[in-house]
Amino acid sequence: MKFVCLQCNIEEDIPKEVVDYCDMMDDGDISVPPRFSCEVCGGEMRPKEYLGVHGIKYEL
Repeated sequence: MKFVCLQCNIEEDIPKEVVDYCDMMDDGDISVPPRFSCEVCGGEMRPKEYLGVHGIKYEL
């Protein structure tokens, strides 16, 4: 799955299984998509497009 850094705009591929696992284990607000830290600048990375495990579609 393509993730984009909101700070430096770099794209990174993250396996869907990893994203689904993180989404499933997150006890926080389900209206917020799974996020990761950018390895380049430390900014927040969000999915370009993702259908979450709770049925919510997230788009950047």
